[in-house]
Amino acid sequence: MKRIKIVTIVAVVLLSSIYVQAATKDAIVKIYTSAVIYDYDSPWQISGTIQSFGSGSIIPDKRILTNAHVVSNATYIEVQRNGDPRRFPAQIIEVSHDADLALLQVDNDSFFEGAKPLRFGTLPELLDEVVVYGFPEGGEGLSVTKGIISRIEVTQYVHSLLNLLGLQIDAAINSGNSGGPVVIDNKIIGVAMQTRTEAENIGYVIPVPVIEHFLTDLEDGNYDGFPDSGIVTQSLENKALRSLVDIPESETGVYVYEVIPGGSSDGYIKEGDVVMEVDNHPIANDGSVLLRPGLRVQYRFYFNQRQLGETAQVTIWRNREKKTVSIPLTLNCGYRKAIKNYQYDRFPEYYVLAGIIFTPLSINYLATWGDDWLSQAPPNLIKYFYGYKKTANEQVVIVNGLLASEMTTGYQDIADDQRVISINGSRFENFKEFVETVDIALAKDELITLELENNSIFVVSPTEHKKNEENLLKLYGLPSSRNVD
Repeated sequence: MKRIKIVTIVAVVLLSSIYVQAATKDAIVKIYTSAVIYDYDSPWQISGTIQSFGSGSIIPDKRILTNAHVVSNATYIEVQRNGDPRRFPAQIIEVSHDADLALLQVDNDSFFEGAKPLRFGTLPELLDEVVVYGFPEGGEGLSVTKGIISRIEVTQYVHSLLNLLGLQIDAAINSGNSGGPVVIDNKIIGVAMQTRTEAENIGYVIPVPVIEHFLTDLEDGNYDGFPDSGIVTQSLENKALRSLVDIPESETGVYVYEVIPGGSSDGYIKEGDVVMEVDNHPIANDGSVLLRPGLRVQYRFYFNQRQLGETAQVTIWRNREKKTVSIPLTLNCGYRKAIKNYQYDRFPEYYVLAGIIFTPLSINYLATWGDDWLSQAPPNLIKYFYGYKKTANEQVVIVNGLLASEMTTGYQDIADDQRVISINGSRFENFKEFVETVDIALAKDELITLELENNSIFVVSPTEHKKNEENLLKLYGLPSSRNVD
């Protein structure tokens, strides 16, 4: 009799497991995207369109959760439920390019019929077994793979180049898997994001804390992003460095060697300080904090998990004294460079003066040198990728190219990919100020001299520019002389 009961219990568990898996599969979505490719060499036009697909899942309130990179630059989106041959038009509710997340909606309620939305779980443990759902290349149907959590750490998100909490798993994540849910016990513990191409079976997942930050951020109807500390630090493991700041052996933290102008910590933390705690979480000398017993992550995690506008309590060591400062988190998650980070869903900015094309330097522009742009793009531009802003609003403006005409004769060899330093001897901070300064100079009808970083100059005649501008734009098919954000 006991044996029969055991068999019955096992059968019930198996049936329950099958039902749970079926319910999960019903909530998986294939996403078809038509998107434009913006041309950063000729920033007034698009260089083509692409068709791609990714994955997603139905979550509460009739929303679809996926990756930002699945729907970036989209002109038209369709979604298809697993097992349903029909495609439905979808629209973007909101995108976090920072966290590579997006929410979609479908106006036709019949799309959701019979689907039970997936709920969210919690941050998993190392070696927990996960199931990855999605529609990777190599077939049309739903793919289900298993793996384990092999690492939990702050990692760089390829889509945004920002560092946020991530999970590493050994389950296969291939093209098309992006945006699909990673599940434990029928609950989402993450979203498939990217893979390491130079290694086998190493995939990366956006974990629940990052997803929940995104959803909480949207509760007021606006997306603000992830805050950042606004400081650049190094470890405090070196004995000589510890002697310099004269910190007791029992105390730990990280040494601040740069405070980003205009960032969250500007005016609150100084160069030479030691940051010891964030919101009562002690920082070790290697820059790590305890996330939970047995798991340490980079201290920036506790800044990133705050919402923009909130206040972080930071304990610092300054002048042989321990003190606490309240820091209002105002800097969106930390692209602290004087060049634009990856941008999506918009045309590039540009300005044409006398046939000379000017643009703000961006990662998108550097990426025109190919996947290996870090080694292939001009060194005089790459140096700005590795540096930090010197002022809160600093932005590098470069010469993008020339439209050949009488006005650009003799400038061909000095122009391309050089930073513009000044206009008639006056410096400017960013692209908007550059355009405004040029417009003022044009109104004065005096010669305009633009100094470049390599010490060469452009001299522009306002009279010739105004006389030839309309014909030049028409000749080269430009819709306007400018697109200023």
